[in-house]
Amino acid sequence: MSDRLPFSVRATDVVHRVTVLGLVGICVVGGGGILFNIWANSDYAPWNKEKLTFAKEQYHESRSETEEK
Repeated sequence: MSDRLPFSVRATDVVHRVTVLGLVGICVVGGGGILFNIWANSDYAPWNKEKLTFAKEQYHESRSETEEK
């Protein structure tokens, strides 16, 4: 039993490990949330297939119609 570390060292080690794992977990979850939002708002998400598109030709046509009036 003499090879065991003192309780204070083991307790500090546990606190350190939990802190590091918590910070890594927060970073992974936060990064995953950001990546998911980027993907969800992109053209690759399945619910964006019917998204409204606006071609450059349509823009120029609508501008010329407005300027004529």
